[in-house]
Amino acid sequence: MLAPFKPLYFPLVYSTRKQVIDEVYFGCAFLFDEFSLLKKFGDDAQKSFFMRSLSKPVQASIIADFNLISRLNLTDEEIAICCASHTGTKTHTALVRSILNKAGLDESYLKCPCAIPLDTYDFDGIKKPIYHNCSAKHALMLAISKINNWDTSSYLEISHPVQKLIQKRHLELSGAKETQISLDGCGAPVFSFKINEIAKMFFNLFNDQKFSFIKNAMVKNPYIAGGSGRLDSEIMVCGKGNLAAKVGAGGFVLIYNIKENKILIIKMSQNNNLPRRIAALNALYELKWIDKNPAPVHFYNDWGEKIGNYVCNFSFL
Repeated sequence: MLAPFKPLYFPLVYSTRKQVIDEVYFGCAFLFDEFSLLKKFGDDAQKSFFMRSLSKPVQASIIADFNLISRLNLTDEEIAICCASHTGTKTHTALVRSILNKAGLDESYLKCPCAIPLDTYDFDGIKKPIYHNCSAKHALMLAISKINNWDTSSYLEISHPVQKLIQKRHLELSGAKETQISLDGCGAPVFSFKINEIAKMFFNLFNDQKFSFIKNAMVKNPYIAGGSGRLDSEIMVCGKGNLAAKVGAGGFVLIYNIKENKILIIKMSQNNNLPRRIAALNALYELKWIDKNPAPVHFYNDWGEKIGNYVCNFSFL
C-alpha cells in the first residue's frame, strides 16, 4: 500500500461567473534563486514527482559527452528539437529525420508510439512514430547508441547504456542520491525528484559552460523547442532571449531567467494546460520577466458572449 501523499496544493487560479466561483485550479508555485527557495505557494511536502518531458533538456545534455555537435554536425535547431515536446509539423519532423540520417539511421528505428501530431496543419493523415512529441529525444538516444555501437533495438531499456547515462546525469545535476524510475508515455524511462532537486538540476544544467548549448539552442529557436500553442514556446518568445522554458506532462512548467539566474516552477495538481498557462504568464508578468501578459482574462460561451473571468490567486511581489 502506498504511503500517504499529502502535498498541499494551493488554489492558484479560479474562474468566476458573476460573483460566483465557478472552478478552482490547484497547484504549487516555487521561486528559487541559485541558493535558496525565495517564495512558494502550496507545498510539495518533500515528495517526489516524475519529471516527464521536463527531463528533455537534461536528456539532451548527453550530447556533450560524445562531442555529438561536431561528430554529427548538429545545428542549433537540431539541438533545440531534442529538448522539445514538439508539435509534429513538417519543420519538426524534417529535423528529426535529419538527426537520424546523420547517424546513419531512419525513422523505422524509432520506438515511440504511432501518433497524430499535436499540430495537424500539415498532417498527412497517417499516424507515425515521428509525429510523436517525443520523437526527437528518441532520435537522439538512437544516434548516441549508433555512434557507440550500442544496440539500437533496446535503447529504451533502463539497463541500456544510454539510459544509464541519462539517469546518472539526472542524479549528478540534482545532487540526489536516488530516484524512482517509471516509464513515460513514449515508453522511455522517466525519473522522479523533489521540487528543490529539480531546481538544483536546472541551475546546474544552465550554468555549466559544458551545457550552455542547451539553453542557447532553446532560446534561439522557441518554436522548434515546442511549437505553435505550446506554453514553453510562448514564454520564450515573450522573454525575448532571456527566458528558457520547458513544460512537462502532469502540469509542470519550469522557467529559467538567464539574467537574474532564477527559476520559477509551477506544478498543477493535474494536466490542464489553460490554468497552467494563466498561472505561469501572470507570475512572469508580475515578476517583470515578460513585458506583456497574453494570458486570457475572460472566458466566453459558444455564442461568443463574455460570461466570466479568470483570476490568478497568488503573488510573488
